[in-house]
Order: sequence, then C-alpha cells, then structure tokens
Amino acid sequence: MTAGLPPAFAKIWLSHAITQTAAKSTAIVLPLLAVVSFDATPAQVGLVNAAQTVPLFLFTLLAGAWLDNHARRPNLLVAHIARGVALLLAVPVLAFAGDGSGVRLLIASAFAVGALTALADVTYPVYVPTLVGSGHLVAANSRLEVVSSLTQVAAPGLGGLLIGVLGGSWSVALAGVLFLTGGAAVFRIGTPENFIRLEGTRGRLVRNTAVGARFLVRTPVLRLLALEAAWFNLFEQAVVTVYVVFAVRTLNLSPAEFGVSMGVGAAGAVFGSGCTRRFARAAGMRRVLVVGMLTASAAPALIPLASAVRAPVAVAGLSFVLYGFGLAMFNVFSVSMRQLITPRDLLGRVTATFRFVAFGTIWVGALVGGGLGEWLGLEPTLWIAVAALVAGWAVFAVRLRSLLTADPELREQTESLVGKR
Repeated sequence: MTAGLPPAFAKIWLSHAITQTAAKSTAIVLPLLAVVSFDATPAQVGLVNAAQTVPLFLFTLLAGAWLDNHARRPNLLVAHIARGVALLLAVPVLAFAGDGSGVRLLIASAFAVGALTALADVTYPVYVPTLVGSGHLVAANSRLEVVSSLTQVAAPGLGGLLIGVLGGSWSVALAGVLFLTGGAAVFRIGTPENFIRLEGTRGRLVRNTAVGARFLVRTPVLRLLALEAAWFNLFEQAVVTVYVVFAVRTLNLSPAEFGVSMGVGAAGAVFGSGCTRRFARAAGMRRVLVVGMLTASAAPALIPLASAVRAPVAVAGLSFVLYGFGLAMFNVFSVSMRQLITPRDLLGRVTATFRFVAFGTIWVGALVGGGLGEWLGLEPTLWIAVAALVAGWAVFAVRLRSLLTADPELREQTESLVGKR
C-alpha cells in the first residue's frame, strides 16, 4: 500500500489504519453497548451517537486554523494517546454501572473521544503533504482514503463482533489499546516536519478560520461536494442509528450477527476502491462521483426489506456491501478534487471547513433518527431516510453536470486526476 512513497508515509499510514479502525469500531460499540447492556431507548441511542459526532461541528473549524499555525505531529500524538487513556479509564466504571448511569457514562465517553477524533481527522490530510511532498500527494491521499472508506464500512461490523465475542467492556478496552498503538506509530516518525508558521496569522484563530470558509464557499465544485456530503451524512447517520435498534429488536440479530451484517461491507469498499480508476478511465470522473453516490444512497433501502426474508443477515449485509462500494468510489475522487483545487497554504483551513460542513450534520442525523424511530417507528424512519438520500443524490447529479459543462477548464483539470498515480 505504500510502495514508491517516502518511508515516513508507512508509519503515518499504519497509524491511520489502526486509529481509524479504533474510532469507527468505537462509533458502533458505544451505541450497541447502550442497547445490549443498558437497555437504551432509540432516543438514548441517538444521544450516544450525537455525543460522538457533535464535536465535529463544535471544534473542526478551529482545529483547521490551529493546525495551519502549529506543528501537526504533536497534535496527532495527543489525539491518539488521550483517546486511548479515556477509553481505558472508562472500562472499570462501565463494568459496574447501572442502566441510567451507564448510558450517561457512554455519552460522556463518546463526547471526549469525538472531540479528539475531530482533531485527528483534520490533522492527517494536513500533516501528510509535509511528509511526502507534492510529487506523491495524490498517491498518498488515495491510499489514506482507501483506509478511511474500508474502515468506515468494516470497523463498525468489527465492533459488533467484538461485543459478541469479548463483551462490551473488553471491546472498549481493546479500542483504547489500538489508539495507543496508533500513537506509538506516530511517535516513531523521525522525518522533520519542516513546519513554517504563516506570517501575520498568529493569534488570529477566528480570522484564519474564515479564510478557509470563504475559499470553500466561493469555489462552486467544492461547495457542492461539501453540501452533498453533509446531506448524505445527515440521513446516513439516521439510518445507522435506527439500524442498531432495528437489527437487535426487529431482525433479532445477535451482536456477532450484527457485526457480520455491517462488516461484510468491507468487501464492497475494497472492490470499489480497486475499480474506481478503471471505471473513471472508461466513463469519466463525473460518472464515478454520480454512480458512487447513487449506489451508497440507495443501498440502505434493503435494510427494512430484511425483516421480510428468512435470511435477514444476508440482505442487510448486501446493503452494506453496496454502500461500501459506492462510498469508496465517491470518496477517492472527492478528496482528490479537494486536494487538487485548494492552495497548499489553505489546506488545513479548507479541509477543516469541508469537514465542518460535511460531518457537522452527523450529530443531527443521530438525533433525528433516534427521535423519529421512537415517534414513527423504526421501519418508517428507515424509508424516510432512504428517500431523502436519493433525493439529495438527484440534486447533486444535476448540479455537478451543470458545473462541469459550464467550466471546461475545471472539467479538464478534474479529469486529469484519472491519469495520475
């Protein structure tokens, strides 16, 4: 995965793979633990999920401005080690907590881990260019995106399997150990960062943040990608929140079966990542983005249908395979476009702004999914979320075509990514 790239990239790639696995598995371990061990309601599950993701809304923009003026490696170390320590400290308390106190502790732990994850996730794409140089930027980002897509689909399933095999407390402990291991990989990076503080920007955190936001808002294609990602994440998180309860109480899946149903999506992510460039060369990058997003948006429609078949694990699993396939295809070129269009000195702030917009809706989706699930029922909520996802895709597809048709230079610039390695 790191052939042809500087040796330091192998360490950052390993750290990214380990900590993304820990973060994405924790994202499902905590709400699943709330259902299985503390008998949480759909609304309480929504609160646990929201606590994990609301820090993306609260801290991401400031993290981007901070990173454009501070060395990145120390921030990454703090984010990994502090998450590991926080989860390990929570283990003995969870083992003796009652239903109410257990859910409250999960919410507090989720918020702490989410805040540190917000810092880490902005740091990686800003730190990598200092390690690999501009000549390897696209290749490095593509490899990191494969890990992100794969873990986004596979790691939640792993979390379910871990609870089924190890139990909730040991699953939390293992995630803590993984974060510490990822921190050790970053610690071993010996390559100097060659960090240069931007002149005239020290102490102007809010003003620096606004610069990145203005660039994204004034760049139509980046604005479109960010808005589509925000819409998708809003209703995708509603689906995930409801699925935790739906799988356990409607499909009667065990934690291990729940893990399998989500974990098989890794196969779709691997296949999608592997065939993206070939598909783009044959059909064009725009079609990769459109088809990938359509596949990821429509795939959750199989989840409510799983309750009517004899093999619900297989049908739900197919949904996550298709979801992983489409999301990987979309993300590889979405990230590469952002890296290509954004000036290097704005990379931290634009990345943070993009993540603020794209992921700032996740906590809302968790609350919406949990609230609607308790009010309307689990299955109707799933259908509403799927309809919203497909509607958002339709608007995105039309607008993207319009932008690329109106700007031949942009079309040529973005299509050039297809030939880059």
